[in-house]
Amino acid sequence: MEFVVLPDHPAGAEALALALAPGLPCPTVIEHHSGRPWIVGDWRTDEIMSVSAGPRRLVLLGCATAQPDALAARLGRVRSLADLDDLARLIAGSFHLVASFDGDVRVQGTLSTACQVFYATVAGVTMAAVRPEALADRIGAGVDEDRVALELLSPFGPPWPLSERSVWCGVRSPPIGHCLEIDRNGTGRTRRWWTPPEPERPLGDGDFVREALFHAVGARTAGQQLVSADLSGGLDSTSLCFVADRSGGGPLATLHYEAHGGRGEDLLWARRAAAKLPRARHVVVPPTETPDWYAPFAHTPHDREGPLMFVRARATVEHQAALVASLGARRHLQGVGGDEMFLPSVMCIHGLIRSAPSAALPHVRALRSRRRWSLATTVQTMASAPSYPRWLAAQVDGLADERAWGSGAYWEISPKLPPWITADAASAVRRLLREAVAAGPEPLAALPVQHEMIWINRVNGTAMRRNSRIGAHAGVSFHAPYTDDRVLEAMLSVRLADRVAPGRLKPVLARALDGVVPAGILQRTGKDDASPTLYAGLRRRRRDLLEFAADTHLARMGLIDGAALHRLLTGTHADTRPLMPFDPTLACELWLRAVANEAPIAPNPTIAPTPTFRTT
Repeated sequence: MEFVVLPDHPAGAEALALALAPGLPCPTVIEHHSGRPWIVGDWRTDEIMSVSAGPRRLVLLGCATAQPDALAARLGRVRSLADLDDLARLIAGSFHLVASFDGDVRVQGTLSTACQVFYATVAGVTMAAVRPEALADRIGAGVDEDRVALELLSPFGPPWPLSERSVWCGVRSPPIGHCLEIDRNGTGRTRRWWTPPEPERPLGDGDFVREALFHAVGARTAGQQLVSADLSGGLDSTSLCFVADRSGGGPLATLHYEAHGGRGEDLLWARRAAAKLPRARHVVVPPTETPDWYAPFAHTPHDREGPLMFVRARATVEHQAALVASLGARRHLQGVGGDEMFLPSVMCIHGLIRSAPSAALPHVRALRSRRRWSLATTVQTMASAPSYPRWLAAQVDGLADERAWGSGAYWEISPKLPPWITADAASAVRRLLREAVAAGPEPLAALPVQHEMIWINRVNGTAMRRNSRIGAHAGVSFHAPYTDDRVLEAMLSVRLADRVAPGRLKPVLARALDGVVPAGILQRTGKDDASPTLYAGLRRRRRDLLEFAADTHLARMGLIDGAALHRLLTGTHADTRPLMPFDPTLACELWLRAVANEAPIAPNPTIAPTPTFRTT
């Protein structure tokens, strides 16, 4: 699905002409009440719901639970774009909401960014799109080199709010919880429409979480002849399979990719779950038929939006999309986001000790034992409570420090510079972070645990959006119901004391799906490690990676030292942690290669090029 949104303005026609320049061969056009072009793009009939009430228009693009008649009736009672805030909160699923009211336009995506909005000034008016490169192409924008330097930070790029900055000059996106509004003069602005709920709701039997999960899955299964889903054996994907089996949609097909090395228990647990899902078709893919991690795409061109998160598995995503398509499904469910939603983090206990100290103490003791912390580390972690700007300022000084594995995350996972970054590039990253600190950024929520959940949900949603771009070449989209707005809201509202329970891995999920997922499945307390898959891919692809690292755009831009990167790839590592910074670097380089012949790179005079490093 691809589309652009135009204002109800005479210049919209000029913007449309620019949009169609490289555009789609036969785009669909939805008009404003005035007759001017409004939404232009390409989508399937099961991906759109359009209703109107007099001169007002409302379109949902994606997967949504709304019914057209009920949606039209509610639209008839709405008087302004701001009145759509309440309506948006009632609809489950993952979708773009686009409205046209008396010459004004509203566009919004999801909190997770699985559905994201980008905007820029085209032909003198604000134009929105679901792909930033579509806008960059129209305005002749180049790559923001400063932003590329930020993308080298591991594990997930820059912290909030720098994470919202596009890698394309002149292209922006609304902050989390904001929508884009374009007035009849063609001027765009962002407005906050969503604020996170307070963690005050007792879990009880988990009915509101269960309802949110069923609606999220149902939004994907409705009207589908077949839906596929991961059945990894882990609690998250397994739970979704049982929810999908009860959703009332079409038949279910499950996929399990066997781990390299034949170790672990995931396959055993997947078989146990499959035995309880007799109506589903179960497919097990042996490792001999699975692309290696770090393997290149076989057929799919690289997406030009920006560096691809979790790029090491790109060929696996492509393979999975082709397999899903061969089964006859167009939507594939994954358990992405389950850990971040339901596995209690250090910050959950950090917040609990402030609201209910006596209830928190047993969990603090268990955490200390599990992490093998000293008493001093435990006290320091639980007592520390820096504001978000202070925490962000501290990250500037610690960017090059060795990561303290197993420590508390506080607001976010601390970003780290890769060892092969150049001094000039590191200085640019520090400068950008200091500028962000000076602006006094507000966190995404008042409590670190809530901010952490919203932020990491965005990371997962972005990954799903980009994976769907890969799958689109096979006609398949990837979906993570755990990242949906209504699921996130439900989890954010749960009392902290109810999110943790002794001896339970994910107590909220277990409570919510009690009676849906067999009790024996819910009792699993562990998950397999992906290290064997990573090592196998690195071993088999080492020569390709060395050739890749020998001549990079990143080195020519003065961002990395090729010799240092070469040492990483030729070295031996006791565990996978030294390899963590490599993924963002690989992602940046592959993306730069994809755009090298299509967009100029905006030069940064503070960064000097470094000599190209070549292997001999």
